[in-house]
Amino acid sequence: MKKILLLLSLMSFYLHAETQQLAWEQLKPEVKTETVTLPSVNDSQKKLLAQVLQLQYHNDESSQDEQKEIIATLKSQGIDAKKALDARERFMASEQLKAETLNHKIDGKTVRMPGFIVPIEFDGLKGTDFLLVPYAGACIHLPPPPANQIVRISYPQGFEVENIQYPVWVEGKIKAEKQTEDVYLVDGKTRLTMGYKMEGDLIERYYE
Repeated sequence: MKKILLLLSLMSFYLHAETQQLAWEQLKPEVKTETVTLPSVNDSQKKLLAQVLQLQYHNDESSQDEQKEIIATLKSQGIDAKKALDARERFMASEQLKAETLNHKIDGKTVRMPGFIVPIEFDGLKGTDFLLVPYAGACIHLPPPPANQIVRISYPQGFEVENIQYPVWVEGKIKAEKQTEDVYLVDGKTRLTMGYKMEGDLIERYYE
């Protein structure tokens, strides 16, 4: 009996040793991006720039004339519409790159990480698929985090979520793999990009 208990103890030790505790910061590696300075504009100028952006997709003469008038108005206020919209496009590309750059060094590792779960599929009262996010209310009351701050969790045995405001620990094998799909949340269907997925081995409350 003592030998069996010792063996089980050693197995538990080695299993625990192989599990890496993962912080959310480790999911978003540093990436070199262009430093883009956006022009200083007021709310009225933002609306005018938005109109220029919309009108550039219309080829009719009336739209082109309207666009020229707005560009002239902005120029009289010291705003170069072309440069402002180009800076906006480069800024958005830079932010998207930072949001979607993944850490492939953790591929295939068994990890343990804290977070908040948002159920997206159920088996009875228990959730079987979740989004793991770094803060409470993400994707429901608040906008979704960047793709590299969302982990899609598959947990076939199911976990009953008492309150999405309560943090949990999740353990399982993680994979860096960007995927975009429609997921069903409490307020309806949402198109979401997720940077990681995990086959969950364990979900437990952060606080007992």
